[in-house]
Amino acid sequence: MKLKLTWLMTLFMACVMSFSYAQEKTVTGTVTTSEDGLPLPGASVIVKGTTRGVQTDFDGRYSITANTGDVLVFSYVGTKTAEITMGASNVYDVALEFDNALEEVVVVGYSSTTKEAFTGTASIVDIEEIENKIVSNVTQALRGEIAGVNIVQRSGAPGSTAEVRIRGFGSVNGNQLPLYVVDGAPLTNNSREEVGINLNAINPADIESMVVLKDAAATSIYGSRGANGVILITTKQGKAGTSRISADFTTSVTSLVLPQYDIIESPEEYVEISWRALRNNATLNGLSNPAQYASSNIYSADGSGVGINSLYNIWNVPGNQLINPATGRFDPNVQRRFTPTTFGDAAFGTGKRTEANVQFSGGDEKTKFAGSIGYLDDEGYALNSRYTRYSTRLNLEHKPTEWLTVGANMAYTGARSRNSSDAEGDTGSSGNIFALVNTTPAIYDVFLRDQDGSLVSDPIFGGSQYDYGLGRRAWTNTNAVGVATYDLSQSDITTLLGNFNVGVKMTDWLNFEMRYSGQFQSAKNASRGNSFYGGAAATGGNLFLDDDLSTNQNFLQLLRYNQSFGQHSVEFFVAHESTEDRFKTIAAGSQTAILPNTLDLNQYTFPFGRASSFTQGWTLDSYFSQLNYNYDNKYYVTGSIRRDGSSRFKNNKWGTFGSVGLGWIVTKEDFMSDIRFLDFLKLKASYGAIGDQGTSLQYGYQIQLINSTSDGSYSFTESATLANPDLTWETSNIAQVGFESSWLGNRLNVDVDLYDKRTTNLFFTENLFPSIGSSLFQYNDGELTNRGIEFNVVGKIIENENLRLSVNVNGEIFDNEITRMPTGRGQSEPLVFDDNNNLAKGKSIFDWFMREWAGVDPGNGAALWNLYYDDINNDGIFNAGDTQISNLFTYQDENPGAQIGRTVTDTYANATQRFVGKSAIPKIRGGFRLNLGVKNFDVSAQFSYSLGGYTYDAGYSVLMGNDLVGADNFHTDIRNAWQQPGDITDVPRTSAQFGTDAQQNAFSTRFLTRSDFFALNNINLGYTLPKAAIDAIGLSTFRLFVAGDNLMMLSARRGLNPTTAIATTNSGAYTPVTTFSLGAKVEF
Repeated sequence: MKLKLTWLMTLFMACVMSFSYAQEKTVTGTVTTSEDGLPLPGASVIVKGTTRGVQTDFDGRYSITANTGDVLVFSYVGTKTAEITMGASNVYDVALEFDNALEEVVVVGYSSTTKEAFTGTASIVDIEEIENKIVSNVTQALRGEIAGVNIVQRSGAPGSTAEVRIRGFGSVNGNQLPLYVVDGAPLTNNSREEVGINLNAINPADIESMVVLKDAAATSIYGSRGANGVILITTKQGKAGTSRISADFTTSVTSLVLPQYDIIESPEEYVEISWRALRNNATLNGLSNPAQYASSNIYSADGSGVGINSLYNIWNVPGNQLINPATGRFDPNVQRRFTPTTFGDAAFGTGKRTEANVQFSGGDEKTKFAGSIGYLDDEGYALNSRYTRYSTRLNLEHKPTEWLTVGANMAYTGARSRNSSDAEGDTGSSGNIFALVNTTPAIYDVFLRDQDGSLVSDPIFGGSQYDYGLGRRAWTNTNAVGVATYDLSQSDITTLLGNFNVGVKMTDWLNFEMRYSGQFQSAKNASRGNSFYGGAAATGGNLFLDDDLSTNQNFLQLLRYNQSFGQHSVEFFVAHESTEDRFKTIAAGSQTAILPNTLDLNQYTFPFGRASSFTQGWTLDSYFSQLNYNYDNKYYVTGSIRRDGSSRFKNNKWGTFGSVGLGWIVTKEDFMSDIRFLDFLKLKASYGAIGDQGTSLQYGYQIQLINSTSDGSYSFTESATLANPDLTWETSNIAQVGFESSWLGNRLNVDVDLYDKRTTNLFFTENLFPSIGSSLFQYNDGELTNRGIEFNVVGKIIENENLRLSVNVNGEIFDNEITRMPTGRGQSEPLVFDDNNNLAKGKSIFDWFMREWAGVDPGNGAALWNLYYDDINNDGIFNAGDTQISNLFTYQDENPGAQIGRTVTDTYANATQRFVGKSAIPKIRGGFRLNLGVKNFDVSAQFSYSLGGYTYDAGYSVLMGNDLVGADNFHTDIRNAWQQPGDITDVPRTSAQFGTDAQQNAFSTRFLTRSDFFALNNINLGYTLPKAAIDAIGLSTFRLFVAGDNLMMLSARRGLNPTTAIATTNSGAYTPVTTFSLGAKVEF
């Protein structure tokens, strides 16, 4: 019986165990996104109520053991959690839906995450909004799109690149540029071209995503290259599934629409103004009959006297009969013999712009591909300015086994830029055209005229001959229109970008990645002056060739650990990266052409100077690591550390940088569950230290230059810089707090960041005495602070099937301050004032230091400036016993008890220089966007604004000068110039350079102008064909659009465009182009 009972019990236990084992099983599946079916690596799969869980692999696959009836919980940062109860099936594929407020997957340093999980600040650029703008370079499209990002478009020339500044100005003399990273590979950043050529190699149509990293938690992983922010660009990649082909075509007209300065356009009025200047000159010189003197001398036979050359008398009477001496007005009975062709009419017209792109992508589970071919022909509105680009790209990814992934991103760009330089006065430069158009008086003709006023035929080139102004006081021996026609300024740029990577899946939680990237850039620059006219004619023409070659190699090895334990998720990686940059240039010139119009130095007889070349190179070696941890997808911690070694420093090659970031999803707390109007709230904070190497110049070493005498007959060696072996890294300590939020059913998103960036060990340059044998010495010292607040607000006002309306507003308020001045060589105390940069403690690097304009003397029309003095005898009057002050700031520092008085002076050199309490830095700047959709129609408008800063309007100052008659044109404000005693005006007398009157338009607060502006950057109106219509013809998308760019600029003065400069604007640069476009985009 006992044996039988034992046998029954054994049988019972076996059945129970057999039943139990039958219920526990291994299930598998794939976790993807609901939006596009892409796999989600690193998604958590947990058995509910237990600590058992796994994480999906690189392909989104998982395998877990559980019992029938258990609930599997699927989660991924930024998505809504999904639950599935296990049944009879062994395969459970899950598509996770992104939370509307958090759906953006953010590509960050050496990894990717989501908005929810990221503890730093990463601004995601809406690529569709960028595509609405017609640009050749993506930097041109960023203005007003992102809080804290300032865009300076110094030139509107075809193919030009904008300057980007993120969160203020990170250095005084060092690097202020962000780092650009394309598909994980950092772009070359050299001192000569900054990043212009390399970014032009990136066709904006190839970009899939663009992210701007700002704070330490986001940028410190890039170490010494991330101090001024990082811009991550990811090009379009292939996706498994149906192959796609898309094409877009845009045709545009370009023109000069933005306001220009109001200049004197009437030749008669110009002569009247010049006559008054000569009359005033004669009066000031004590002549008995000033009016008669002015009439007799307004024109002279050859222009050698005070008057204008008689060759430019365009009327039917002699020059002394043009003005009625009694009234000072032009005689109405005088007739023109001809009307001059203005330089503006000859130089500016309507350009054409054509762009076409074809893109294709596709693949399967093993192989994915994406490619493109692009063409751009951008003809500027300035004569003979043009930019042409051919581009192609191929991105591949192949997975031969479950554990191995290989990929390659390859791109080629060939571009030609012609007459698109914005360097004022350069041969063949369009800057020459702009400066000449704005400042050439209306009496001068573009074309040469004979004594009868008839056009002179050109015996060399045919047509009408250009007037190169050999007897002209304005722009002598040049003609910008002729230069643009007969001379050449051209650059041929070839860029190759290659990025090759290998990924090895060692386990489900351990991966090894390796990447090699290379960049090759060749720029062949040519400047040719013709043999017959202009500056090169005297030597029979000239040719200058300059070939630049840049190469960059980057090699990365990274080991990544990624694992989840219940509610804990950890990602950790360690990496090594090495970078090598090389730059080489060779330049030569010759003159006296044998065969003109060639680009071959052998076709010129005599070398001009000595051929020169130099090679630069530097390396960076880096070891770095990052830890990302989150608990319950609610609490997040990120920590980074990086050690960089730079060849630019001698005794301080290595620098260590790092950061920590914290994030808390407040809305996931139980106590927030009853708050219905707040959908999402994340609080975040970060702190870190980031270094910077400065410019590409290696001031840690002695720099020797081989130079030559002006005629090239002797060569000699000179030392340009005195080596400083103790030169070290600039270091920025950056703190930030902020929040990201979504309200009212995700209809309102509000993000705010406050930051404080303190940069120490600033690079300063000291001028040395010639006896030392070197001219410059660079050292580290001082401290600079940038602090501010940024905000971005997105409101989805209406959102339904037939009507969509949204508004996006962003802005930044920031302050810049020198908090500690450097201590110069041989000094024991910090400098009070740096006269190289006009810097002082407590001031910003863009505080204006200048002489103060005090108006116009009503008695004689003289210009006045403020003169400050130390009132020694305290009588309130400036007299011989008082001390005249040249620099008010330093004087008060040295004499804290001084009794400061103020008077005025009509001598510019005697006026006192001081900080005038105004800065080029605005109080607030940003942008906003309106998006409206009505059924299949859509329209967007994007604006930018700035309030509170001051710019020095150098272009206006030139037009308000007091030069010799016939030299420069005038702004219409010259009509308000002082005429007679008692006149109350702010425009001084014109006097044709009498005495010190030539300094009336010298550097002072007279031309300090508010830089407030409001700009309409883009309008895009489109229509997308209904799905039913395009399905019938086999298309997936078809959109037609019209667009306009740079449509409006409202500023303190017509012609003033504050977006073209940080502090000082001028009239010699290529004014930003206005573009009107028509285009279509089709996808198969």
